[in-house]
Amino acid sequence: MTAGSYIDAFDPDGKSEKLCKNCGICLHKCPVMQMGKEEARNEHTRLRNGEKTERVLKECTFCYDCNRYCPHGLNPFALIMERTADNIRASGKGVPEYLRYLFTGHGETSVFAEVYETLPEPEAAVLDKWAIPPPKSEEVLFIGCIGREIPYGIENSSVLASLPKYAPRDACCGELPFRMGDFQAFAKTVNHTASLFDQLQTDRLVCYCGSCSHTFNNLWREYLGAKPDFEVISIWEWLYDKVEKGQLNVKRAIEKKAVLTDSCYSSELGGRFYEAVRGLHRCVGMEVIELANNRGQNLCCGMPSIIRNDFDVTQPAQVAAKKIEQIAQTGASDLFCYCPGCFMQLGGAARNIGIKTHYSLEEILWALGDEYPVALRERSKVQGKMFMQKLTSVMAGESQGHPT
Repeated sequence: MTAGSYIDAFDPDGKSEKLCKNCGICLHKCPVMQMGKEEARNEHTRLRNGEKTERVLKECTFCYDCNRYCPHGLNPFALIMERTADNIRASGKGVPEYLRYLFTGHGETSVFAEVYETLPEPEAAVLDKWAIPPPKSEEVLFIGCIGREIPYGIENSSVLASLPKYAPRDACCGELPFRMGDFQAFAKTVNHTASLFDQLQTDRLVCYCGSCSHTFNNLWREYLGAKPDFEVISIWEWLYDKVEKGQLNVKRAIEKKAVLTDSCYSSELGGRFYEAVRGLHRCVGMEVIELANNRGQNLCCGMPSIIRNDFDVTQPAQVAAKKIEQIAQTGASDLFCYCPGCFMQLGGAARNIGIKTHYSLEEILWALGDEYPVALRERSKVQGKMFMQKLTSVMAGESQGHPT
């Protein structure tokens, strides 16, 4: 596949000049910027023309919501990402080293690879096993970058025992470089992972992380014209189907009244994904509290916002504060995140106001009968420490006049 740019997906059918009327509805309905209709039209015109915007590139949280609002089925998110990438290129700096440190499968050292190096021998042996394509099977579980940090629990899961596992250490869907504005790294990652998938003989890939299923199903196709040779679903849909058919049963109840927060990519996956996530939380005994902004009106956790305003590292916390405010208003003491990125991004701020954050998938698997010897919370602390060390090192180098 050939690397193009974000703008190629504004309209994959190549009809954007005819279909886009600069109506600005995609921006007018944005739950974050809340623009009037005229302001939205003017801002959209600036985006189309490649002119400096007044607000969009300063305030957009890169959540995909705008794609839901276009009356012509275009992808305004792609247009916003293209203009953001334009600014990155114009700066002459590129994506900072500390963010490239988050990318897997494009030839540079990543924080995930370094976390894998710290794993005890039994867990490292599991990763070695997962690197080998399993025998031909109807379904295979793909474990992405985050899941590979907790291999022992997944390998020994009774709930997931029927699924052969495949997870080479350098296999990545590519969502992180995509969201960080590095289209070339995204394309390189996709090419590499696609070559690994060529070795896989299966009819269906079940993704341990929902963002992987979104990226394989949507971003690969829309932005690079690529598509895996098998059906791709999320583990949430797989689990919910098993529960509905009576093939999996609840062993332990989670009797909590808790907030469930949606991720950005969920709006791209659609109704069945929402149904599966909420259905599983409810079937294990939870009373789900919906935020004022949920599903396709969801507010971002803030992580992607680090790319705005010339990679201002304070932006994610500022964006997260709006979501934390909504969570606090519910009066709940527990927050469930099915996206590991949201789990890591919101955990500290939620803890500061007395709310405990849970990684939903671990909790659901526990309710269905699993045990987790090492929780993602513990491994994410290791990852977070490594990332902060890299960030501090890069910032120190820049302050001394040695940009990286």
